[in-house]
Amino acid sequence: MKSQYRTLYLAASLIICHASLNAAEYQESVTNIAEAFSNSDPEAQYTARRNLEILVSQATAPNQSRGAAKITEDLLHALASNDVPREAKKYILRQLARVGTSKAVNPLADLMSGSDQLLAEEARKALEIIEGSKARNALIKAYPTLGAKGKKDILKSLAHRGESGSVGFIAKELENGSDDIAATAAWSLGQVGGSRSLRVLSSVYSKGPASKVAAATEQALLANDQVSSDSLYAIYRDGSSVAQRRAALRRLVDRQDRGVAEAIATGLASDDSDLRLIAIESALSSGNGDYQSIVLGKVPEMEYEDLLAVLAGLVHVDAERAERIAIEVFENGDETLQLLAVDVLGRAGSADSVGALLRAFDEGSRAVEIKASLAIARIDTPAMDAWIQAMLDSVVEEDVLRGQELLTHRNVPGGKDRLMRFVKSGNPAQVRGALRTFSIIADTKDLDLLFEISRGSSEETKRLIESLLQRLGPVYGSVALNRKLVNLGIVDSSEG
Repeated sequence: MKSQYRTLYLAASLIICHASLNAAEYQESVTNIAEAFSNSDPEAQYTARRNLEILVSQATAPNQSRGAAKITEDLLHALASNDVPREAKKYILRQLARVGTSKAVNPLADLMSGSDQLLAEEARKALEIIEGSKARNALIKAYPTLGAKGKKDILKSLAHRGESGSVGFIAKELENGSDDIAATAAWSLGQVGGSRSLRVLSSVYSKGPASKVAAATEQALLANDQVSSDSLYAIYRDGSSVAQRRAALRRLVDRQDRGVAEAIATGLASDDSDLRLIAIESALSSGNGDYQSIVLGKVPEMEYEDLLAVLAGLVHVDAERAERIAIEVFENGDETLQLLAVDVLGRAGSADSVGALLRAFDEGSRAVEIKASLAIARIDTPAMDAWIQAMLDSVVEEDVLRGQELLTHRNVPGGKDRLMRFVKSGNPAQVRGALRTFSIIADTKDLDLLFEISRGSSEETKRLIESLLQRLGPVYGSVALNRKLVNLGIVDSSEG
């Protein structure tokens, strides 16, 4: 019997000894690496950090038995040592944030309440990440002992943990804390999310909290997918900022909520210019024809700033309706409105827009004329080509010259052929107009043709063509053309 007891005692001693050895498996390595942090050389510091990271990664590799538990114990041993440099402890804490087990919670909680602010902050960040209710409870337990900044940091840590078990504690701080604390608590509940957080936030918001708390509560409510339509309408009407109110209405629009049409109409009728702007932008960008109609039906009676918003939002409206509104605004608006309207017509216009764009080009201010030229180039309708062709065929010289100018902005079928005929016509004004257009749109082939025309033209036409060839030939002309120009002395040999 005594022999059996001795055998059991020896076996137990061996197991305890083996466990002790395992518990300290990385202790020496951690200590050696920690000592390296005493060296102030940046390269030595970097090497020490890398070695610590590599050691922890190897210790917690999938093939290691109880790897996290063993390395946690040895990191805590170094953390408790007065011989380990402060810089080393900072990085040990960061490794505990990566792999620390629940055994690290109490030492970290003590450190978080200590006098060393750097290590206290690193300990808090580690507790923020370590899984399990023990870490969460340690953060909550430390809360009353901290100042305002420390309390806000704890609330943020609980938010980042995202555990529903924190909601009750955070809710108390939202309802009873200072404005700063309450605002942070509201944000934290928004991060945690879920139905419990939503109930608390909705209740607090319905009581009309202070402005700072209200703004944070609105953000938290908007971040929750389950937020009620009643809360969204409340934020839309009375939100603390334009951004919050716009976001609330956008959410309602996306939901196709039954009260959205009324909300848009109410917003448009409001004396609050921000609310009108939100209603216009949200309705037009929704892509919903019914919502858009509510806004577009009010265009004739809208104030100036509201019209600007409508014109900017027509990009979301079907082309026919956008064109109709843009033409109406162009006919009755000032230069700023006309610039925006012309831009819409260039994008969405049809044959109905041609007249307005040509009037803008002929009669508008310099800015409107430039914008109209871009719209004329862009508009996708054969009617514009037909108008310009008709101008080129007109018996009224002013119309012909305007048509020639428009060819610099739009590639009209047969346009270059007509310009060549004008050059051959001998009509001084039309020759000059055609060559002015060619100075912008001519290619290599056009320059060859112009050279041939110049050979049989009047002296004035020949002079004008050669002047054009002198400028464009060296850059855009063919080798053969430049050789001819050099031979005739029109360009220097160094240019041709």
